[in-house]
Amino acid sequence: MDDATRREIDKVCWRTLKEAGITEPPSNTKLILEHLELYREFYDLQDPGLVDRAKHTMLVNGRKLIHVIKKIRLKAVLFQDEGRIVVDASLPKGKQEWPSLHEAGHRILEWHRPYFFGDTAQTLDPDWQQILEEEANYAASALMFCGPVFATEAKDTKPGWASIEELKKRYKKSYSTTLRRYVQFGPDCPMAMLVSTPQWMEKPADQENRCRHFVPSPVFARRFSQVTASQLIRQVDLSIRRRRGGPVGDFSVVLTDDRGEGHEFRGESFFAQHYIETLFSHVRSLAAKGRIFVPSRSV
Repeated sequence: MDDATRREIDKVCWRTLKEAGITEPPSNTKLILEHLELYREFYDLQDPGLVDRAKHTMLVNGRKLIHVIKKIRLKAVLFQDEGRIVVDASLPKGKQEWPSLHEAGHRILEWHRPYFFGDTAQTLDPDWQQILEEEANYAASALMFCGPVFATEAKDTKPGWASIEELKKRYKKSYSTTLRRYVQFGPDCPMAMLVSTPQWMEKPADQENRCRHFVPSPVFARRFSQVTASQLIRQVDLSIRRRRGGPVGDFSVVLTDDRGEGHEFRGESFFAQHYIETLFSHVRSLAAKGRIFVPSRSV
């Protein structure tokens, strides 16, 4: 997604929030949907009766629902012409907000509307669909975190998990969504978030590997473009301890930038029952050549 598209989505989302009367956190999904005249209902794909009644009549991008649910794990659908969002009822209550706002993102971005009214050569292109989903995710995050309000507050914080905790309480969102937004819009320094499946748990079927999400900050992406999620997972595995939940690791690690120079990063890992969520934040540059740095581990 280019910067011009991001700016346009930011503008649309902030206008939507203000029109809905939301200018301070926490954002209220119900108010947003009501403002957009979107009715939300829930379905259960495990309910044979519901599927039998709906699968041959409900359309998703011009295709009958029955053909879609066989291919993907459908979590929410926007019926643009009906003003209706249908959300998977099996999702935990805390995870229903994101797909709801994702579909609201499709609703408010005018250039998405043709996507919901039959198939064209463009809307059937998988690359085009991926772009639309990325834009809707970006819009969902902006709606969830009050647009520019979060960015203004996050930039004034000290990089670290303590800031994630404070912002999570203020915005009343999950650790994962708060962490992602913080890395993308927080302090202007190298940071990265990693959400991974711990070694002691089985990898979910919808993941190719143990990495669920890897998101670098803009500065990290420019200066540490060669650092991979696999490298960071290895560091996490070496540095965390198995616990039922909560903080599981606080450690130091050296990462090499694109100029070949070493930098010390602090890694802070939190176990949120299903995934390890880790924030890597820049501490200092290791200017002395040939210096040996031994990562520390403490919990």
